[in-house]
Amino acid sequence: MPASEEPFGPAFEFAAIGMALLAPDARVLAANPALCEMLGYTQDELRGLPPHALSHAGDNTLLAGAATNYQGEHGLLHRSGRVVWGLVTCTLERDTAGRALHFIMQVQDLSRTKVVEAQAQEQAQLLDQVRDAVVVHDLHGTIRYWNMGAQRMFRFNCQQALGQTFESLMGPGAGLPAPAVAELFANGDWTGELDCVDAGGRLIVVERRCTVVRDAEGEATGILAIDSDVTERRRAEKEIVLLNNVLEQRIRKRTSELEESNEDLRDFAYSLAHDLRAPLASIDGFSAQLEARLAQQLDDKGRHYLRRVRAGVKLMADLTDALLALADLSNTQLLHRNVDLSSIARGITERLHEQEPHRQVTVRVEETPQAQGDVRLLTDVMENLLGNAWKFTSKTQRAEITFGGQAWPNGAYLYHVKDNGAGFDPAYAYKLFGPFQRLHTSSEFEGTGIGLAMVRKIVSRHAGRVWAESKPGEGASFFFTLNENTPQRAAREIPAKAMAG
Repeated sequence: MPASEEPFGPAFEFAAIGMALLAPDARVLAANPALCEMLGYTQDELRGLPPHALSHAGDNTLLAGAATNYQGEHGLLHRSGRVVWGLVTCTLERDTAGRALHFIMQVQDLSRTKVVEAQAQEQAQLLDQVRDAVVVHDLHGTIRYWNMGAQRMFRFNCQQALGQTFESLMGPGAGLPAPAVAELFANGDWTGELDCVDAGGRLIVVERRCTVVRDAEGEATGILAIDSDVTERRRAEKEIVLLNNVLEQRIRKRTSELEESNEDLRDFAYSLAHDLRAPLASIDGFSAQLEARLAQQLDDKGRHYLRRVRAGVKLMADLTDALLALADLSNTQLLHRNVDLSSIARGITERLHEQEPHRQVTVRVEETPQAQGDVRLLTDVMENLLGNAWKFTSKTQRAEITFGGQAWPNGAYLYHVKDNGAGFDPAYAYKLFGPFQRLHTSSEFEGTGIGLAMVRKIVSRHAGRVWAESKPGEGASFFFTLNENTPQRAAREIPAKAMAG
């Protein structure tokens, strides 16, 4: 090798970047180990390559020899055929006569940088496909990245957005308020709704999710903001709130009208029942006097007619008393305290035995937990349910009545009154608890048809429910709860047609 082509000693051999001496026609005269490793050749192999053998097909300007100094990014061909990107610097050396001696070429490997750039470009392309607006800005709010989603959403292109802030681009409502900024840097993220004005002047409500971007040392370098358009959702929410307000006003008005109507009906029923007492008492009294005065003159049919009149009067009086009691239930103030329903049940059944000592009825009263409620009204419930059981077992041999209960998973207690009496058709169970609704004729079993309606009303006022199950001739079972916290959890236990209250 001519002296002028000898390498430059250790600096050439041990340089961290690739270095080579090239002939004026671009043949490799010498190459250092770094360049050999970079391109996958030995030095002898590089010397044997023809001029421009390392140039990438698209790099026709590389080492054309037309310039004294040259620098640029170019792809060099690796021995395997892949392209190695490098920052190439060439300097032409001349002799004293000005003739070209050789080029000194330096190659700084940019492959890793190119990979990173390619990855960044790929990520940018992916982010451009995202529907949301993805924006990166520095700690002062200056926008450094603006994806296509942001362009589609706000209709500002990248050139218009870069270098701007959210506030300068889309109005004061588009930037984070001071408390949000403090929260962002304290917690590392923040989510909230902001009002932005797009390039056409349209208000866009966005849900912004901000995250602090940090470097390898943990220092904050910027903010990643992802905006989702929630304008329609906000509009729908406002409409829902408006509709709810309108509905609430309507409900209040209807409730007020219903309460007024119910009050009028209660007053009417109370007045009617109260005013009927006097004429009924008069009819009963005069009928009794007529029966006594004409006792010797009336035949059996006449006496039968008078008895029917007095029986009708008594039934009418009982009905008016029941109506008054039912009307009073709505206005009665409840006095809550502990009530022993088992003790009340024993007292009622003892009295029923005393009234009809000839009847053979087996009554079982189980111990139940203390109930919370108005003792007077709950006594009425037990009177009606046990009285019905006593009445409807009157034609049953070996009559049996049971009062007891069981705990429910929802925390309530389920009470029951069961008998083996006449029973009823379960298809009509829903009628039981309506006023004057009877599933048996008065000739079969006497009664006003008000008792179970009162039971339903009392249980309802104690935040409970009552229902019945039965089959004709197989007895009846009445169930009720009091003070239920979550009635829906127990609803699956209740037949739909049988549930009331």
